[in-house]
Amino acid sequence: MRKSFAATITALAAVLTLSACSTAFADKSAPESQENKAAPAAANAPAAAEKQEEPKVLKVSRVPGLTPILTSATGRTVYRFDNDSANPSKSTCFDACAKQWEPVLAGSGVEIQGGGVDERLLSTIARPEGKQVTLKGWPLYYFKDDLRLGELAGQGRGGVWFAVNPQGGKAKSTTQTEPAAPVQKDVQTLTVNVVDGFMPFVTNQAGRTIYRFDNDSANPSRTTCFGECTKKWEPVLAGKNGVKILSSKINHASVGTIDRPEGKQVTLNGWPLYYFHKDKKLGQTAGYGVGNVWFAIAPNGKKAPRCP
Repeated sequence: MRKSFAATITALAAVLTLSACSTAFADKSAPESQENKAAPAAANAPAAAEKQEEPKVLKVSRVPGLTPILTSATGRTVYRFDNDSANPSKSTCFDACAKQWEPVLAGSGVEIQGGGVDERLLSTIARPEGKQVTLKGWPLYYFKDDLRLGELAGQGRGGVWFAVNPQGGKAKSTTQTEPAAPVQKDVQTLTVNVVDGFMPFVTNQAGRTIYRFDNDSANPSRTTCFGECTKKWEPVLAGKNGVKILSSKINHASVGTIDRPEGKQVTLNGWPLYYFHKDKKLGQTAGYGVGNVWFAIAPNGKKAPRCP
């Protein structure tokens, strides 16, 4: 009996041993056994059906940097998609798109918490998952990376996804539209960090995500981001005293600079480096995948992938 109990404990310990990426995000990447794959769906089917019958509760919320937006009752940002149609009301987001952009489903109806929305503008359209809520004809969605109030990782994504305002339009920015020119620090710092859902990528010492641009060139090292582009994508400039490498994962020999109007732009394995104007602190990766050409950069200069 003791041997059997000890063997069980050992087996459980082995199951709980995960990779570095999986440890942080076990709910996203932990493998399922063949035995367990079908069971949860069957076990949860009644609960899912019951949830579908509940009305969808939405409300008007205020978040920094935007005019009022529509959110879920818990504050999750609601978006609209320019590739959809409002008249007639039609969604074009299915399959792979719907894995990133979750349709807002009505359940047994739609309720507005606290007012602020003309309920005559609300309706639904049919789709495979159920009845999708629409506002002034626009189908509504959540972005998979937004979970709490204030998270806006989907805002402006690909130039076609926008937080929706209470009238069904696009929420507008309340911040300065033309940021100040990049500040040249005494020393520019490069290090490596890991945040939720990503393999390690390069940041500055404060944890601000650093990106590379597919339209640039690494050999020869050349930037194509000027003018309007730099209002959103700030070149990472070498400091007056150069660049300081704070991680052993970055090869010092792979770091260089190129000349541009603002100063000397830092490069990694030939790729010019940038900050995204909406990222300010560790964990913010709003620029990742924008236009399918902007990506966080890995310590070796390649695109930092998402965790499997």
